[in-house]
Amino acid sequence: MNRGLRTGRGKGLKLENALDLFILEQTIKGNTEKTKSGYKKFIAQFILYLHQQNIFLVEHITLHLVNKYQLYLHDRQSSRDEAVKLRKRTIQTYIRHIKIFMKFLYEDGHIKEPIYTLIKLPKAERPVIEILTADEINTVLTAFTKSELGLRNTLIVHLFIDCGLRLSEVAGLETQNINIDRGYIKVVGKGRKERIIPIGIKLRRVLILYITKRRKPDEQRHDKYLFMSKDRLPISTAAISTLITRLKRRTHIYRLHPHLFRHTFATNFLVHGLGDVYELSRILGHADIKITEKYLQLASYYTIIEKRRPKTYLDNILP
Repeated sequence: MNRGLRTGRGKGLKLENALDLFILEQTIKGNTEKTKSGYKKFIAQFILYLHQQNIFLVEHITLHLVNKYQLYLHDRQSSRDEAVKLRKRTIQTYIRHIKIFMKFLYEDGHIKEPIYTLIKLPKAERPVIEILTADEINTVLTAFTKSELGLRNTLIVHLFIDCGLRLSEVAGLETQNINIDRGYIKVVGKGRKERIIPIGIKLRRVLILYITKRRKPDEQRHDKYLFMSKDRLPISTAAISTLITRLKRRTHIYRLHPHLFRHTFATNFLVHGLGDVYELSRILGHADIKITEKYLQLASYYTIIEKRRPKTYLDNILP
């Protein structure tokens, strides 16, 4: 332990310094700035609550205080709407970050008891996701013009729907990681982890059209990223989000968002028997198979719909 950080009200590690050590640990692990920013946000709010309880040192954190904080979150209003309390899923996210932080404190020797093993995550509602229908997908893919910009936008949506990529993964896709001949792309996902994803024939065609049309052959070698801004940097995630927002208005599919494409890909992967849940987990880049298993239930709903089409029980028995 770094004794130079053991300061505060009394002898011990200050909460703020513990957070600094934790973020340093995440940096060493190779976690992205977005991931580290999330940890800072949630843990800093926990530390603020502890200060309000006159707790300033790590060694004074107890399971009782963590449970009290969870109750506090249940009574707290949303920052977006003061008339609405925090959703259970949001509270679950808060506590999950605290649990990871407490695990670090124990494993790094800053606290004596493994409090994290006793922290219980609140049960959260799990809404059924309404994925895009085949007609809606067709509407989205035919919403663009045949200009270079329209072709770029078409390719972006193809990558979402045909590969299940995350928003940041589409934005940061490197040209050298695209293998059209062998039919796959290499993606750098969360935690800088790489994975290989197969691509379909239609996506390959759009890729060839886009790469051929956007610049002259001798200039293409110098394009590090598939989607580049005017200053030669990768396209921003904000720019793609703006594209999706405009697409909502154009198609009148107002539930559209980047992750809905990912949900649609994952569900249809199982519904149409393109592979099992383990293969899907690898394609999506999930660290835990349990995250992927949620699509098994979702796929079962849509499989039932397909089997019962076009008639239901009443359609069969009533004239």
